[in-house]
Amino acid sequence: MNIRRSILLIVFCLISISLFAQVEFSASAPSTVSVGNQFSVSYSLNADGKNFVGPKFQGFQILSGPNPSSSTSVQFVNGKMNKSVNLTHTYYLQAVTQGHFDIQPATITVNGKTYKSNALTIKVEKSTSQATNQGGSGSSKGKGSSESVQTGGRDVFIKTFVTNRNPYQGQQTIVTYKLYTKVGISGLQPKGTSTYQGFWMQDLLDQSRQLQQRDEVIDGVKYTTAELKKIALFPVRSGEITIEPLEYEILAQYRTQRQSSGDPFFDSFFNMGSVENRELNIKSDAIRLNVKPLPESQKPATFNGVVGEYTFKSDIDKKQIKTNDAITLKYTVSGTGNVELVELPEINFPPDFEVYPPKVAHNVKKSNNGVSGWKTFEYLIIPRSAGKFTIPEMKLSFFNPATQNYVALTAPSYEIDVEKGSEDDQAISYSAVRQEDVKYIGNDVRHIKIPPFKLQAIGNHFFGALYFYLILIGCLVVFIVILIFTSKTRKKHGNIALMRNKKATKVARTRLKKGLSFLKANQPDAFFEENTQALWGYLSDKFTIPRAELSKETVEAVLREKSVNEEYIKEIVGIIDDCEFARYAPGDKQHDMEKIYNDSLNIISKIEQNLR
Repeated sequence: MNIRRSILLIVFCLISISLFAQVEFSASAPSTVSVGNQFSVSYSLNADGKNFVGPKFQGFQILSGPNPSSSTSVQFVNGKMNKSVNLTHTYYLQAVTQGHFDIQPATITVNGKTYKSNALTIKVEKSTSQATNQGGSGSSKGKGSSESVQTGGRDVFIKTFVTNRNPYQGQQTIVTYKLYTKVGISGLQPKGTSTYQGFWMQDLLDQSRQLQQRDEVIDGVKYTTAELKKIALFPVRSGEITIEPLEYEILAQYRTQRQSSGDPFFDSFFNMGSVENRELNIKSDAIRLNVKPLPESQKPATFNGVVGEYTFKSDIDKKQIKTNDAITLKYTVSGTGNVELVELPEINFPPDFEVYPPKVAHNVKKSNNGVSGWKTFEYLIIPRSAGKFTIPEMKLSFFNPATQNYVALTAPSYEIDVEKGSEDDQAISYSAVRQEDVKYIGNDVRHIKIPPFKLQAIGNHFFGALYFYLILIGCLVVFIVILIFTSKTRKKHGNIALMRNKKATKVARTRLKKGLSFLKANQPDAFFEENTQALWGYLSDKFTIPRAELSKETVEAVLREKSVNEEYIKEIVGIIDDCEFARYAPGDKQHDMEKIYNDSLNIISKIEQNLR
């Protein structure tokens, strides 16, 4: 009874642990940022949650959010289902002012219970960019020299190009920084970090690339130019916004001129001068943009801040389906603009549909013309009851700066015909898009079952039944048998003499087979040597005679003691003598080798049969 209670207690504990998994709701963000930096704050939940309420981010500007995303995985192990869910809400923020800021917890509801995340503390530091000397003239930090430096005018400077100085809020503006130089450049390093307060920024160039140089003439002067940086800026507020200067430390190469020797011929060919490296600080000019607010007139009710030029389409994989099967509905937004910030309005699905949070994917393309790409929202829908249902049309509104008008694009509505599924269907559905979309949906509503029923008597359990104890006893018996067999095997292998006795015949035949190869190669000395060693080794291993005590007399005595036939004793001793004699005797050794080989095999077989 004690064993039975212990087993029942262990099973109960395992079931309790699997049923009561702990819900975790946590917040994460960088602990330190600089003024103007853009960063993200994420809230993660390991369960299905609803009614997410985010905090107020005082001291920060919200660029986007909350942006929900989720992932679900279902595993079936030994007929049991293990389901894990991860729901994440992400904010994109920009630091505005310096100081320490406390972010209060967010809240979310899981199975009717409200959970709070942890609070966050973020330190906002002063921006590291600092003002230095203007890039027109440059400042030298090299050592003084008695030689004159040939410069003449603005040798090295940065020029800034802006595609639009009066953009709308959210409109893409491309800023290009170009380096102009008349002298050689042996080193180029950015100084400090650039901040773009009031903008959402995307780099358009790979910073690890090699600079592409070109020649350009300005006011009759030839310069070598290269694009240092190219970025796409999206203003997040209206009004006048200043883009801070971009600053670099460079190592410029200037040619020095020596004093004239007075000899024109010598000066022409030999007084070419030398190259001197000078460290210079250069920076671009500050750029001021006058950002226009989006017009309030004719603004659609579905507009949520999307600016650019986009197309909008939808796709559904099934329109006729059975209950508890899955439908995949996908919306795709593509075009020019900041597609990462595009969000869809809420869809009013029929109440008989179970809809999971959309899987969001995006592909951003960066080129010299700016940022473009696409973003998809993929919904997994599972009808719970039969009937005809309508998924309403979806409207995406955005402001097109090119036409200065609001545009509303519409994805069509879908009529879904749902038939009643088979009562024997398992409550599992598969998504046609990904294998990880396998869902278990039969926990909430089940149809009433009709006879015949498969019933079981009350109190008839596996634990404590007769066959339960028979299985336990059978397992114990098998374990004891295996233990005894293993012990005997180990003991047998530990008896070296016994193992040598068992393997004596096999070893002898192996060596005789090796001697046969010498016989075929017509190597008599090697054959007789190997044949002799095979017979001596067989006698030593089979009858446990130490190698140091091997002799004809010892062998004869031991074989008589083991009741071996006297005729066999004389025969094996005679074969050993023949091997030793044949090695040195003249005559036809080929015939002797074949006879001795056959006699050796026969005598071993005879002795083995005699010992049985």
